Amino acid sequence: MKSISITFNASNLKLPLGYHHNVQGFIYALLRRGGGETIHDGGFYFGQRQYKLFTFSSLRGGKVTADKKGIFFERSMFLDVRSVREDFCAALLAGLNVGEDLILCEKPLSVRDVKTSDSPVTDSNLRIKMLSPLTLHKTDNNGNSDFINPLDAGFSAEMNNNFSRKYYAFAKQKPDSNISVRAISVGTRDKYVTRYKIASNEGEKDIYITGWRGEYELNGSPEYLNFLYYCGLGARNSDGFGMFELI
Repeated sequence: MKSISITFNASNLKLPLGYHHNVQGFIYALLRRGGGETIHDGGFYFGQRQYKLFTFSSLRGGKVTADKKGIFFERSMFLDVRSVREDFCAALLAGLNVGEDLILCEKPLSVRDVKTSDSPVTDSNLRIKMLSPLTLHKTDNNGNSDFINPLDAGFSAEMNNNFSRKYYAFAKQKPDSNISVRAISVGTRDKYVTRYKIASNEGEKDIYITGWRGEYELNGSPEYLNFLYYCGLGARNSDGFGMFELI
């Protein structure tokens, strides 16, 4: 389990607002360079559900502006990536070289610094802040997604169900106890809606994903909270959702 923090020199870099799939593709390209060719197609299964068990943060920068056309990084850009998978972490680090020029969204940037951390979570009660939006949904019989608001009464129970499936896929056993999540500081401004590209039988298509930033209280066994810290909270973790920091 590792947290990998990457700093890029990103002079006058402009990216689309819906950049999640671009960053995910960028990460997979780094994994292939580092010898992790099979990670894209592999994963951990719970029934038909597949979990990649990694997550990444929203992009941040020293000086950032945004408008309806995109997000603009004037000097530098920061990206955090975490995973419970040792093969993932090893391949990503092997694919990163400080000083090397890379391409994201057909725009140049270079790796300025790479730092790693593997500090475990040891508390059973955490106050957290989302580094990438938290998303969770139910799917109806027609395949439509109903996104669950963190202020809804059943939110914590659904979050626990999501955790249980991910943990079973990874550990091949059910967790011994539940986790709970409670919104502490989540308002209208924390709601986040983005367009995301997915593969379908007809080729690529756009879907819309709703998530929430903000602050939450997270309770459970330290082992389980540590697992969530490194693979992400909620759904679509490998699409860039559900990374949190401790506050």
